[in-house]
Formats: sequence, C-alpha cells, structure tokens
Amino acid sequence: MTDPERFQRQQEGALERGQVFQDAEGRRTRDPGAGAENAESEADRNAERLARGEVGPGVPED
Repeated sequence: MTDPERFQRQQEGALERGQVFQDAEGRRTRDPGAGAENAESEADRNAERLARGEVGPGVPED
C-alpha cells in the first residue's frame, strides 16, 4: 500500500470513528465545535441560495 492510500484509509477510519468531522463541502476538523459551526454556516448558505431560487450548485430555477 502506498502512502496516499494509507493516508486515505486513516482519514476514512477517523471519520467513521467520529474522531474527525466533515461537512458536505469537504471541510474536516477534529474539533466538534468547529464541525458544528461549519455545518451551521453551510446551512445558512444553503438557505440563502434557496431564497434566491437556486436549486442546485449555483443553477437558478427556470
């Protein structure tokens, strides 16, 4: 196994064990508070996008 493969497996294992928190945008942190802040800011951004009528990744609804 190469180093990148080993690193990827370690990262995935940490996510599964709850040692690392990752939001939908891929930001990772070991701090649960920072993980919650990332999730809340992402939710706020999503709400703003929906309010503007965007239904996908930056695509306005027709």
